[in-house]
Amino acid sequence: MSGPLDGMRVLEFTQLIMGPQCCQLLRDLGCEVIKIEHPDAPDSSRRIPASEYKSAPPVYHANNRGKRSITIDFGKPEGLELVQTLIADSDVLVTTLRPNALDRAGLGYEACRSINPRLIYAVGTTYGPEGPDSDRPGNDLMAQAAGGLAWNTGSPESAQGAGALVADTMGGMTLFGAIVTALFAREKSGVGQLVETSLLGGQIWAQSSELMAHVLAETQHDRSQRTYPWLSSISPISIYQAKDGYVALSGVPKRWQDFWNALNRADLATNEILRTGVERLRQNNLITKAISEIFVNMAVTDIHLILEDVDAVWAPVNDYDHVVTSPQVLESGYLRKAIHPDYGEMVTMGTPVRYSEGINEPADRAPELGENNEEILLELGYSWEQIESLKKRGAL
Repeated sequence: MSGPLDGMRVLEFTQLIMGPQCCQLLRDLGCEVIKIEHPDAPDSSRRIPASEYKSAPPVYHANNRGKRSITIDFGKPEGLELVQTLIADSDVLVTTLRPNALDRAGLGYEACRSINPRLIYAVGTTYGPEGPDSDRPGNDLMAQAAGGLAWNTGSPESAQGAGALVADTMGGMTLFGAIVTALFAREKSGVGQLVETSLLGGQIWAQSSELMAHVLAETQHDRSQRTYPWLSSISPISIYQAKDGYVALSGVPKRWQDFWNALNRADLATNEILRTGVERLRQNNLITKAISEIFVNMAVTDIHLILEDVDAVWAPVNDYDHVVTSPQVLESGYLRKAIHPDYGEMVTMGTPVRYSEGINEPADRAPELGENNEEILLELGYSWEQIESLKKRGAL
């Protein structure tokens, strides 16, 4: 395995998305990631099917490719000793288990630092390390709700969660950044440290512009069906319905007159009131309404041709069928074609970053539960007799 993080070992005590996705990126960039699961209560994403008709677990396969899996019951003395052995020779420990779960097992930060002072101990929670909700369990939707995104999404009649697990993903990326920064700091200081982030913290960070707009505007904007409620109140940036689909438009193009003339609205092209940017801001509702009324009677392909011709900033609104076949997505490596041992030829996950020095091709599959038990233990110096003893005692 090669990559900018080649040679680093990561111990992963995580479930579902935030932690596994963080560790997936660490693995794709060169880390050896050992996923540690309880033999009787493994990562619950293994049990979430793709649909009521397809039992394959997409969350697990998306976020655990190329990792090594070992089952350890660290509630048993032998299991705890095994984890401590792994900690002694690891660079990073990542946990997103329920708050203080590892502390209660004797694997909190101070205990682990006494074993390995160079260890980066990374903790991801729902609500953060301080405050009245710090010990509460939660998930992606709870973070969207607590952080304001669910309120800011949906229609005037109801709040609604986003159409993707954005709190988990933002939390995972924030945790990844914290880990890499701590590794860089360790190169200078020689010692590890505790880093903490949360789903809520990631949501607040992701909504920095919206929250500052709220603070500086000194007013609560109305929830609307516009894409960015605060920004689209002063700009026609939005997703517009066409006769046969949708189009995303980032405001009116600079070629103002050409845009309106192409839409057969010469009256708006020559409207003196709308010639300056300030007046356009004040008349945003009129402009948005005009675009909506025109686009809804046009085919998507015709709208695309016009927007391209007037140098607009626009994009097609792709469904997932179009996303997984998009040349842009595939050629950039964000998704890629692969042969999976269980599912055959398929599109699978790539990596969102690229390095000029290159990284290995991302792995195609996630490990079976405990697939690497014996392999890892033999590397640690355990004999086959000791491995069998651990199995009999229920530590594996």
